[in-house]
Amino acid sequence: MSEGTQDQNAPDSPNTATMAPVSYGYCSWHLGFSADARVINVQEQGSGPGGVQFACLPCREKHNLVPYADQP
Repeated sequence: MSEGTQDQNAPDSPNTATMAPVSYGYCSWHLGFSADARVINVQEQGSGPGGVQFACLPCREKHNLVPYADQP
């Protein structure tokens, strides 16, 4: 039986590639869906529904937005 010639540890192999998670969401700044959306603002209300504002990477850079998880 002959073995395959494909390198199982190639740089683009699923075994060696780093799979970074990507989040998709609705950007509240450019009003469209985008990859890498992060929470910017959480509006909490005691008697009704609150709200969450997301922003994509280009909008975060353009408007100097800091993700909620990174705020002090």
